[in-house]
Amino acid sequence: MFKLRTLAMLAAPIGVVLIASSCDRQPGAVAPGIGKPLAHFQPGNFVCVPVKITGGGRIDYPPEQAEKNPPASHEYETFGAHVMGSGQQDANGVCLADKGALEWVDHRPEMEVNGHPLNLHATEVTFAEVATDASCTDGAVHWGGKLRVQNTGQSDLDFEVWDCDNGEPGRNDGFAISVPAIDYAVQCFTVTPADPTCYLTGGNRQFHPTH
Repeated sequence: MFKLRTLAMLAAPIGVVLIASSCDRQPGAVAPGIGKPLAHFQPGNFVCVPVKITGGGRIDYPPEQAEKNPPASHEYETFGAHVMGSGQQDANGVCLADKGALEWVDHRPEMEVNGHPLNLHATEVTFAEVATDASCTDGAVHWGGKLRVQNTGQSDLDFEVWDCDNGEPGRNDGFAISVPAIDYAVQCFTVTPADPTCYLTGGNRQFHPTH
């Protein structure tokens, strides 16, 4: 059983918040270890250490499923993303990213802008911190910065992502994104080992040891 909610904010040019929750295990889902609760990306449960995570992926709808929809449905998103940091903090305690990139495309017909799929492109990646409370076997990272909506030219918009490498194969990995200024988010809860990430139906996230 799952619940799916879409909220459109009329004040924004683009407005959708999509949140999924599940009370049944989905095909291909990874159950948490016995005695280990599902972990969450909670504020404060991060460390500023050298980090590198790379790769790409695909998320299908409903976003808690682990199976691909037919190509003609276009009910999915695809993305490429990476971030690297050396574990340095600024004067405000923000864990700085050295470099990174994000290209996110929402192929769903209902999300088209000016006749084209919604396309989000990072213009600056500013922070990256390693999560200590997420049950991702290889590593989990919370990172973000600024992006541009390629369809409309809206720019300098804050974004953040939650990134989970849960070993092989990549379908056990997770990813989530939020862009508050346009009320856009793709997040899942009580689904993967690291809320609010959604299972990948394609691609792979790779957390690289840095020491």
